[in-house]
Amino acid sequence: MLDLFRPARGVRSALVAACTLLLLSGAWSTASAQAVKGALLGNITDDGGLALPGVTVTITEQNTNITYSTIANESGYYIFSNLKDGTYKVESELSGFKKTVRENVRVDVNQTVRVDLKMEVGALQETITVVGESPALQTDRADTGRIIPSVHLQEVPLGFNRNFQGMLLTVPGATRPFRPHSEFFNAQDSLSTNVNGQSRLANNVQIEGVDDNHRTGLLTTLIPSAEAIETVNISTSNYDAEFGRAGGAITNVTLRSGTNDLKGSVFAFGNNEKTSSPGYFSHSNPPTKYLQSGFTLGGPIRRNKLFYFGDYQHTLDNAGRTQRATIPNADFRNGNFSAAPTTIYNPFTGNADGTGRQPFPGNVIPQELISPIAKAILANLPAPNIAGGLGQTNYQQDYVRHKVTDSFDAKVNYQLSSKDQLSGRLSFMRPEITDPPIFGIDGGGGKDFSGTGIDNTWSTGLNYTRTWSSTLVMEARGGMNYYHNEALSAGNGLTTSTELGIRGANIDEWTSGITSMDIGGFSSPLVGFANSLPWDRSERTVQFATVFTKLAGNHTIKFGEDMRHNRDFLLQTQDNGGPRGQFVFRGTQTSIPGDTAGNAGFANSFASYLLDWPSRVQRDLKVVDPGVRQNAFFTFIQDKWAVSKMLTIDLGLRHEYYTPFIGLVDQGGLSNYDSATNTLQVAGYTNVSKSVGVKSYWKNFAPRAGMSLRLDDKTVVRAGYGVSTIPFPDNSYAYNFPVKQNNQFNAPNSFARAGSMATGFPDPIVAEIPASGIIDAGTPALRNQGYFNVPSDLHEGSLHSWNVAYQRQLPGNWTAEAAYVGNRGHDIATAYPANAGLVLGADNAGRPLNVLFGKTADVTTWKPLKTEYHSLQVKVDRRFSNGVLFTNSYTLGRGRSYNTGDSNGGIPTPADLQRSWARTDQDRLHAFVSSFLYQLPFGPDRHWVKTGALSQILGGWQVSGFFTAMSGLPINFTMNNSAGLRAPGNTQRPNVTGVPAVLGGIGPGNPWFDQSVFSAPAANDWGNVRRNALLDGPSLVNLDATIAKLFGLPHGARGEFRVDIFNATNTPHFSRPNGAFGNANFGFVTGTETDMRSMRFGLKVTF
Repeated sequence: MLDLFRPARGVRSALVAACTLLLLSGAWSTASAQAVKGALLGNITDDGGLALPGVTVTITEQNTNITYSTIANESGYYIFSNLKDGTYKVESELSGFKKTVRENVRVDVNQTVRVDLKMEVGALQETITVVGESPALQTDRADTGRIIPSVHLQEVPLGFNRNFQGMLLTVPGATRPFRPHSEFFNAQDSLSTNVNGQSRLANNVQIEGVDDNHRTGLLTTLIPSAEAIETVNISTSNYDAEFGRAGGAITNVTLRSGTNDLKGSVFAFGNNEKTSSPGYFSHSNPPTKYLQSGFTLGGPIRRNKLFYFGDYQHTLDNAGRTQRATIPNADFRNGNFSAAPTTIYNPFTGNADGTGRQPFPGNVIPQELISPIAKAILANLPAPNIAGGLGQTNYQQDYVRHKVTDSFDAKVNYQLSSKDQLSGRLSFMRPEITDPPIFGIDGGGGKDFSGTGIDNTWSTGLNYTRTWSSTLVMEARGGMNYYHNEALSAGNGLTTSTELGIRGANIDEWTSGITSMDIGGFSSPLVGFANSLPWDRSERTVQFATVFTKLAGNHTIKFGEDMRHNRDFLLQTQDNGGPRGQFVFRGTQTSIPGDTAGNAGFANSFASYLLDWPSRVQRDLKVVDPGVRQNAFFTFIQDKWAVSKMLTIDLGLRHEYYTPFIGLVDQGGLSNYDSATNTLQVAGYTNVSKSVGVKSYWKNFAPRAGMSLRLDDKTVVRAGYGVSTIPFPDNSYAYNFPVKQNNQFNAPNSFARAGSMATGFPDPIVAEIPASGIIDAGTPALRNQGYFNVPSDLHEGSLHSWNVAYQRQLPGNWTAEAAYVGNRGHDIATAYPANAGLVLGADNAGRPLNVLFGKTADVTTWKPLKTEYHSLQVKVDRRFSNGVLFTNSYTLGRGRSYNTGDSNGGIPTPADLQRSWARTDQDRLHAFVSSFLYQLPFGPDRHWVKTGALSQILGGWQVSGFFTAMSGLPINFTMNNSAGLRAPGNTQRPNVTGVPAVLGGIGPGNPWFDQSVFSAPAANDWGNVRRNALLDGPSLVNLDATIAKLFGLPHGARGEFRVDIFNATNTPHFSRPNGAFGNANFGFVTGTETDMRSMRFGLKVTF
């Protein structure tokens, strides 16, 4: 049997292996193959507009002199499919007519370009050359999106190491790109965005058709250098049937290729703290050093046949940062709460349900009651060093994050014959990071990701195109992307918790360091590191695909298959407090029922900490190395029917099949919690399948339909409808005991004690798996563990998308487009707390599994829910010509979902699901983005002042950039502590009277909105504020600009000196005000979303 993943020996054997697999097997993929080629088509007519059949049409790629020919059919229709991106010359010849030539026709990846030609009667020896810009209208496809050419990408100011993903800002329906996750996990500086109201996980990035994503969609795996990219093609709605694994954007990156001319560049970009403005709130500008340098080189190995391209980039990124935190003052640390706004009650008095408690005299806790462990931890914390009211930001520290990244790409294109083309690519990236803690070995201060990390990433691609005849073309491609990411906390190897007296926390190197303390109202963790640290995670995706294109009259039929194998290794224990454990302290433990202010109070939360009365204690441990494997099989067929010169119809059908996940080992690799029987079902044993009972799902059929109607040469109307399959988005999948184990102790009611730092954590238990594979989860050791439940009928969701667009070509090479774009998601897998309290006021008695089995620990399952999005999307663009380029995008949109966050987050109100249906957290009603590139009209090759000294001074200047104006994000109003609901796992919200006035204040003491209209709801009842429904936060206005001077050098080389200015107007971009009622910062804006103005200098030489 052929080994699918053994490297083939030599080019011929690789092609044979790939083609055999692709032709004989189904398609495996967690993502469809994005089209990596373009198409050029058109109709040929005579002077009278009648179709001319039999015309010989020849196209030539102008940089490589590679040519292709075809014959126009009886309708005068011709098409070239599977074209490599490039600039083409189109020639038409027919006896009795003059030869017609159209030059400089740009064809990009996943683009269909129409070039209609009109031939005049005359001698064939006569030639008519049509002069004009490359066609600007989208005439033959119904998707939405944008194409970003290299001239645009390389000349505008791009942040985050000049990441191409910043260009998604220019796409209608996309949110402002942001950098998610920690410095370690996202060492490559992948950017995310929410497109058309969808989760950021619903996007798909590929490099020349090879997947470039984490399986879950969390991050883009490898970020090519901006200098190495030829085009970025972005589709956002109603993709062809060839596309899948996306409900948001499908982005395909095409790297540059070699040509017949030797071309290259050398570049360097850098800045330091002296080129940046201080932070708005911190007034600090810590030491910074950034230097990115590298080169590109491409040319012929054999002219007109074999070409190469390569690049290398080194980035030193020592970023000065400022951490601001809320820490306890000296009085609080000594138990003196006399200045606190709430009353501190003694939990050692009264009843177990909190009634009958007595307040501490003078609001002061006696020293003998303060936990010695709490004192020891506080002794290592610095004192507040900036002014701040009680419970407000009062500590600030500068630090420097160190990062070094090396990366390269190598690419070869080979025209084997007139019918065979081959290309191959190898890419590599390696960032290494050190991020220091602000409280030394105690971490904390809200900066939990502190330590070291490294990420090794490889990406490969091989593409073979065979022209079997003038009507049949085959494209076969394969590739692999792989990353290995490791991270360690700054406390790695230390036994800090043991030394403090927390029993059972540090049991091996994996659990080394200090236990995390989460204290309501203070920076979290006050001490400790991220629950997810340490980790050792890697992922490998191998993919093969074949696509056939068949021409039949006016029909262009594409059909094909994809296959992919994914191996996802995830050694990370983060779901229930992390490996060192976590203590959670809230106000109810030192308050009484009915005291809503005390229940949510920051002072009461800290008093609970001093007294060692946590509301929750949890810890997560590894047992075996967890991970999953999955195959997927995709097939599609699509017909592009040129009904007439005016009308093109696209009809397609796609089918996707994902195998259920199985563990990296067949036996014991997964464990699923069955909530019906309160048992753990371990994969691969007698009574449990390798997929832990999850069934195969074969019904992922995705029809696609599109129409393009050309009303005249300058007007197009388009419409489309399509269904996309949304795969399972999470990597916490059936990782329960005995794959890993955890302890989770919840207080029996909202006012009781869940455990203590003094008693610590129990010893790990030994895994004993019966032959059946079914473990009773009701034993004392297993009852208090948090579990994941994967439903047996778990299947992929679907997104139904539609758009109607009107596009018009305007004078001066401008185009305008207005589109209605909408979608509705069905059965989208959303994390759901299956053991949350469903009865207000019942505490743990309202947890359904507590009623059945006495289980109070959390159980997470997956619930199929809906999403919805509607928008008006407008584009007004000017394609690059005569030194000017503009793109303008406006979106008026509204998205709704049940879940919080920007991914597949949780349900905040499981006791009343409909309360969670609201605007998405990333929803901005209005968004306008303009990008521009303007080369001043002076100098030797411009319109004015072409000679003389003044020409050298005024010539070569250009300005470019982005202007952004967006309305604010919704404020998520909550209670600082939801314990007043007495329904664990539900989020409480305050009451409001009327609509609060927006005051627009910034900083402590200057509220953004009127706080006086808010109040705490009655105990055991919902507040009347709904999620994301009341107010929006500050709007965002930003200008990023580049000023560049281009100058000539000997031997035809060109130099460029530039200054990239981010936030050129130094306008603060304020984050949303604190919406947690009861928090000392409620109503105040205390942070910014982005930095103040910074400048980056660049020097580049191209030849």
